[in-house]
Amino acid sequence: MNLSRPALIPVAALLAAFMVSPAASSASAPGPALASVSAGHAVRGGQAKIRHRKARRWAATAAVAPAVAVKEGAASTSAVTAPAAKSPDLLFDGNFDSGFGGWYVQSLSSRATLFSSGAYEGGQAARFEVQQGDVEPDTGSQRSEVSGPTFDEGEDLYIRDAIRVPSGNTFNVPWQIVQQLHEEDWSGSPGMAVMLDNKHSLKLGSGDGSRTFWQGPSLQPDRWYDLVYRVNLSQDPGAGFVEVWLDGAQQTLANGQTRIYGETIQAAETYLKAGIYRSKSSTGTTIVEHDAIAVGTSYAAVMAN
Repeated sequence: MNLSRPALIPVAALLAAFMVSPAASSASAPGPALASVSAGHAVRGGQAKIRHRKARRWAATAAVAPAVAVKEGAASTSAVTAPAAKSPDLLFDGNFDSGFGGWYVQSLSSRATLFSSGAYEGGQAARFEVQQGDVEPDTGSQRSEVSGPTFDEGEDLYIRDAIRVPSGNTFNVPWQIVQQLHEEDWSGSPGMAVMLDNKHSLKLGSGDGSRTFWQGPSLQPDRWYDLVYRVNLSQDPGAGFVEVWLDGAQQTLANGQTRIYGETIQAAETYLKAGIYRSKSSTGTTIVEHDAIAVGTSYAAVMAN
């Protein structure tokens, strides 16, 4: 599962509005696609460092359908001054109430959409889809993802992500990632990944499959699951650790305990991604919905978001 990280573009590019059309699939979309890009939600001591990857965005007007791809050039890292946090322990508010603001989209134009009816929290959630043969143009992968902020080795993070797998999924995959912490300037698999297998079960571990921290249940279709995991980012397997909660219940991990130690980052920095990234040899259609994504330094902060 090699992933070469694309070049960077200014966060200011996110301020341009765009709209994407609903994805065509055997499953009915849970609501209209209402996408717009606005200022980010990241907050860290008054400022947030959001490093966005070079990708494709879609600009559209009422007279243009479907949306037209606009490719951005490479540029350097930018910093964003963000609004006040809801909690001093909240580092990133990645919900989709303001569209894809605070995120950078890597997806075919019709595969990353927003909907309101049936959102887990707030006004909107995000729907990602990958069909057999899809090729996201910048990485050449079967991918529909958003990329968020960067975090450093040594940070102790709580990451929340409400996940729903709707009816209509027909995927058969060797591997598939629905959320990840991917190292900066790293060509290999991510150090931390939430995987979705052919039995529709979640697993948290390393992206290459060499470490499993938690094996979750098979997900019922059309039901939201509220996942929170705590990760101490360290290349030292004796210092890095993981804890997991699902729907408010702390989980027993692969070692039979509620905390498991291991390497959780493979370089000095890592950045958050959510959506779908799967093997090129995958068949069928994957649809995954995300909402209420947040990163903080306490469980209470991400749950109160």
